[in-house]
Amino acid sequence: MKRILGLIFICTAMAFAGSAAQTKQMAVGGWLQAGNPGEHAGLDFEMRQGSTNTLDIYAHFYFSDGDNSLGAYFGYYWDFYLNGLPGDIGRMGFYAGPTAGVGLWNVGDDNWDETGLAIRGGVVGGFEWEFPVIPLQLYLELSPVGEFKYFWWEDEKDDLDGDDSDWQLPDLYFRIGLRFWF
Repeated sequence: MKRILGLIFICTAMAFAGSAAQTKQMAVGGWLQAGNPGEHAGLDFEMRQGSTNTLDIYAHFYFSDGDNSLGAYFGYYWDFYLNGLPGDIGRMGFYAGPTAGVGLWNVGDDNWDETGLAIRGGVVGGFEWEFPVIPLQLYLELSPVGEFKYFWWEDEKDDLDGDDSDWQLPDLYFRIGLRFWF
């Protein structure tokens, strides 16, 4: 069923794809990430703020038995497009800008439980390729960030409770994603 829905989505996107991504103002997409075991994948929404600026709102979610996380982040990027490339290969460029957000997590089992809150601030740098005919954009992103983490735990086996905080500076994330512009 997932394959059929995926094929329908791709065919629909191609049917409505009338021009390249550079003529569109908003995009939705998904991404995969390495660098944090609680943030594997997510969704994003990007909106152009002019010819070389974009606002990116993205979220991650991961729900599994005993390992759950959720986060929301914002980024403001300056885009630098490469000039002189042939138009039939699409538009390529680089982008950079600040990012900030907040995340929650909960991990545990029958005897132990940890819940936490992370506040993140950092920068993003990436490479983007906007396809020439269909309004898709592939991007690769590297994000060094600082994170303040506050967490609390409960150990039912040893009857212990507690809380703690921690700074992680720098933390580094690598993301690959695909956006559909409309």
